[in-house]
Amino acid sequence: MNRIIVGISIMLMTGVAGCSIDLEDFLDDLEVLEITIGDSVGTIQTVDPRSTPLPSGLVDQQETIIIHEDVIIITDISEDLVIETLPDITLLGFQNFTGWDIYLEYAVDGEFQSVFVYDGETLLLEYPCLFLIELLEEQDFDPFTGEFVDIFDLSGSFFENPFDFECGDALILTIDEVSIVAQPERINLVF
Repeated sequence: MNRIIVGISIMLMTGVAGCSIDLEDFLDDLEVLEITIGDSVGTIQTVDPRSTPLPSGLVDQQETIIIHEDVIIITDISEDLVIETLPDITLLGFQNFTGWDIYLEYAVDGEFQSVFVYDGETLLLEYPCLFLIELLEEQDFDPFTGEFVDIFDLSGSFFENPFDFECGDALILTIDEVSIVAQPERINLVF
């Protein structure tokens, strides 16, 4: 992050002197990608849902977090992503604007998965290249008490490669309080 500040400072100083310098000349590709994704998703969830206590309402239902063992939870884009592997991955993001903490069930290439996403945050998951993502169910929980609030059937929400995303893309699915169907945003990770 300090390199970003230094780069912007140099750019501003040289701009005053009349030189035209591109910001990307000062940043490596992953830092540029971090800024691009950060502008799209806001707060990245830094808590791995596999290692955090679940809300009481979810525990009462005997639900668990299921994420395939090959999946990497991305908490710092410039540290966790590897530039050479970007063409061979799908970075799947769940952005939660519901006002509640949410438990999401979904399938990737036919495999059941489930995650927990905090209100106002985006959970980023690095998968090997995917071909089909299907949302199944959303459960809402009070962020303060952990109590169950509501449940929504999301089945029928499909995202297919190459129509909705391709290998080397970040697919950010925003779940908000108005729409039950997620709205996708596609970001190309490959430079």
